[in-house]
Amino acid sequence: MRRTDLFEVTMKGWARLNPQQRERFFQAGLRAALRLERQEFREWLRRRVGEPPLAAPVDASCFAISKTDIALLMRSAREAPLK
Repeated sequence: MRRTDLFEVTMKGWARLNPQQRERFFQAGLRAALRLERQEFREWLRRRVGEPPLAAPVDASCFAISKTDIALLMRSAREAPLK
């Protein structure tokens, strides 16, 4: 992930936080920045943007399977030759 991408993802996650979460994340980031080297801090931040609350919410509807899809899947399973 490029630096600008990490910055953009972090800022998008930051916008989703409420003021209390922002303060907690800021304090955690400050402590991490003081104890870690530059590359280690970047890795720390990269891990944090992939986890809640910074991570984007998952849209469960994108995982939904329609009745038609299930019917096609079951039909293809019945028609598959047995080995």
